[in-house]
Amino acid sequence: MPKKTIYWLCGLLVLGALGFYGFTKWQETREKVDLWTVVPDDAVFVIETNNAPRFVDHLQQTDLWATVSRMPYVLRLEDQLSLLDTLSSGRIQLKKFLTKKNVLVSMHVLGRSDFDFIYYVPVKTVGEHRYIRTLVENLGRNPEYRQELREYQGFQITDISHNGNKENLSYFSYHNNLIISPSPVLIEEIVRKINRGQLESPAKDYKTTNYLSQKDVYANIFINYQHLPDLLGVFLRKDLQGDVNLISSLCRSSLLGLKLDNNRLFMNGFSVPETVEGSLYSRLKGHAPKTFKMKDFLPSSAAVVLHMGLDKMGALKGGPGKDGPGFVDTLANSFAGELGLCYLESYDTKTATEKVLFAQSSNPAYTSALLNRLQPGRTNGTEERHGKNVIRLLTTRELPEQLFGELFRGFEQVYYTTLSDYILFTDDVQTMRTLLKEVEAGRVWSKSEALQPLLEQTQQEDNVGLYINTANAWNLLMRGMSTEKQTALVRNSSIIKKFNHFSFQFSAKEERFYTSLLLRHQEESSVKAVLASAGFRQEDAFAFKSQLLTSAFLTQYPVDRSDEVVVQDSSLVVYGLGTQTGKQNWTDTLESPLIGQVQQLIYGPDNRLKYLYATPNRIHCVDKNGKDVNSFPFTLGDTLKLQHLTAFDYNKNGDYRLAADDNLGNLYLLDMQGNLQTGWSPMRLDSRLAAPPQHHKVNGRDVIVVVLENGFVYAFTTQGETYPGFPLNLEKNLRSTVYAKPGISFRRSLFTTVTQDGQVITFDLTGEITKREQLLRTDRRSTFELVPEVGGKSFIIARTDPGRVALYSQDLKLLLDRRFVTSSRKVIQYFHFGGDRKLYVITETGPGKAYLYDVQAQPLGQEPINASSPVTVRYHEVQNQYTVFATYKDAVQKIIVQGRD
Repeated sequence: MPKKTIYWLCGLLVLGALGFYGFTKWQETREKVDLWTVVPDDAVFVIETNNAPRFVDHLQQTDLWATVSRMPYVLRLEDQLSLLDTLSSGRIQLKKFLTKKNVLVSMHVLGRSDFDFIYYVPVKTVGEHRYIRTLVENLGRNPEYRQELREYQGFQITDISHNGNKENLSYFSYHNNLIISPSPVLIEEIVRKINRGQLESPAKDYKTTNYLSQKDVYANIFINYQHLPDLLGVFLRKDLQGDVNLISSLCRSSLLGLKLDNNRLFMNGFSVPETVEGSLYSRLKGHAPKTFKMKDFLPSSAAVVLHMGLDKMGALKGGPGKDGPGFVDTLANSFAGELGLCYLESYDTKTATEKVLFAQSSNPAYTSALLNRLQPGRTNGTEERHGKNVIRLLTTRELPEQLFGELFRGFEQVYYTTLSDYILFTDDVQTMRTLLKEVEAGRVWSKSEALQPLLEQTQQEDNVGLYINTANAWNLLMRGMSTEKQTALVRNSSIIKKFNHFSFQFSAKEERFYTSLLLRHQEESSVKAVLASAGFRQEDAFAFKSQLLTSAFLTQYPVDRSDEVVVQDSSLVVYGLGTQTGKQNWTDTLESPLIGQVQQLIYGPDNRLKYLYATPNRIHCVDKNGKDVNSFPFTLGDTLKLQHLTAFDYNKNGDYRLAADDNLGNLYLLDMQGNLQTGWSPMRLDSRLAAPPQHHKVNGRDVIVVVLENGFVYAFTTQGETYPGFPLNLEKNLRSTVYAKPGISFRRSLFTTVTQDGQVITFDLTGEITKREQLLRTDRRSTFELVPEVGGKSFIIARTDPGRVALYSQDLKLLLDRRFVTSSRKVIQYFHFGGDRKLYVITETGPGKAYLYDVQAQPLGQEPINASSPVTVRYHEVQNQYTVFATYKDAVQKIIVQGRD
């Protein structure tokens, strides 16, 4: 064969091979790839959207955007997107490039302390390829960036890094899809998965599900619960990992559709259960979801609530013990229905969080009888009455854990009571007392205006539900965070707290769980913009004929429980005034000015609210018409000058005792018929009382704590006998009350006060001083005062110098330091309405001005409020507004103050 022919044949073969190779490569690039199949199996979250710009456009029209746009991640992303638009220099902008394009984003944990994302972007048309090429070329010419090409297992990876901030980006192309990540490690993981040839979607259980086909859905959200504990482990303390692992073992994965409203993000879909032995699902399998009726008893101070619905609660601990069913199993299975672990708001990050366990019983009397068998005796301290409720102590260690499993550990001992068909457990008796007061006052979830939208939009029944009130849970979140992540949490606190309610629920539906996640953003009031510039808005001014002598005491009108204020004018007439209408509900003409507060208590055969107040030598109690209640008024003596009047209800059953003290140090204790009690006729003390006496119940015993101005502290029985260790001499003069934290014993019941020269002293009920700290005195005339929050759950300390006031927190950190025009007496008030909703009010009595400061110690409003006396404040959570009632000259002012974000 001629050589020429051979060369031609060889050439044709080479051309054929090159053509075949080129055709094969072209076919490969044309091959459509399901991007879900290249996502690494360890993805915690995968987000799929088919029109990201549409979602962003809608988001920018909502109340959410003002908060979302301040997030550091969003700010960085906006900068990067602006740079890309600048570099593209073509007709196609990034927004147009992403429109109607299915894009995936996956999140992955990197080690023990970090996580990162992978972005999956299809490139379909020639124009889009040109857009990407132009971006890369222009980026390569930018001196701020450095590009490197490298080969990894047959794929060409491009690494881009910024010369200044060292931010990295790596990407490669796979079948006309760009796969991009700030982490080269994640890019290499995808390459290895492709080369193994085992391309399978982590969401393979949802092959036929696509919520993007629905009109109002913006994204599919895939959650991998097998790796969720790894992500939470980046943020949370290690000792919480066990609980996280167990709760996460309810499901293997979820696929949810993301929807968007004006002030909420919500996701709905289904979850596949985790069927491995020992999982939470294996304990809940077959149990029907239960209606969330517990909301009628959950207090407004709840921070985090874990809710479960079960047919028999003994299933939660994983079956009977080694020796078969026993008494604990019988007791556990007497509970059926709802089980809720409620963590209450904590007022600092150092104090252990109070918690309440709600367990529903189909037969509360039978369950209570079983509980009483654990401790059959009724010795002193094991039982106390609180109105209709009996609180009993059970010393069985970790009883809730024994009954319901490891999620409910942390109860060294329990106090329990029955409320409707729920058995309530707490580890501290004071927590139980406070909870019962909250329920009695109607301060519960089902009656909270702020929580109504959340309760209406969540599932009405579930098997597992998690509810978080972000503002109330802040200190709890801080305690749970790892030390490394606390700084970032604090730095973003203003953003996080804006998303004030969160819920995550699972309800069994056949072989899967219907799942919903709701994230609510704080309501933006329509009046906020109006008030932002004005600061205050005066709603009403109710004028009287004579000058007002007192503050406006906020009360409730007994007929309909509507808000009213009670004041006294210079003609000595007491008025009850409706705050909405300005109408006089009732009047009472007295012979002297009022001393102390106007109080309300439920008393009398009609079981309605009555008004209780005192003049210098008389005690008055009147009804809704201002008429004296039977046996009232009491006259204690014509020459007396009373200082304070306090009502004690030892067993919260309406059997009141009235404590009154005078300017000579005499302390009287009377019943509601005016009879002086044994040992108190009167109790003659060495000095005047520095503050009203307090009643506490500790270990079943009633304790009356009395603090004198000369620094002596007494702890009395109800018969007027002193407890061992008292009187206690603090060796300093006092003008302050004491802040009480009753415990399970006298030694663990702590009381804190501050002396006039700034010594902060803590003592217990055995008469031992447990701590003494000295605050800085900036002037020899400096005086100090402990100021309890109006609800009594926390306190601040005020230092007053001539023309200057400084406020300190409970842990003695400086909160505020302000100078004032005059050196007249200052009255300090502290209001706390949960979370960051704190208000400090300083009233200058000379010029009659009240200055309001928020939690950041920043003034609210441009000018102070005119006020002759201390103010009264109500808070509206939905609108984030304070309503301030202030008396000035002959009028009661009703002033709206907008809270600051």
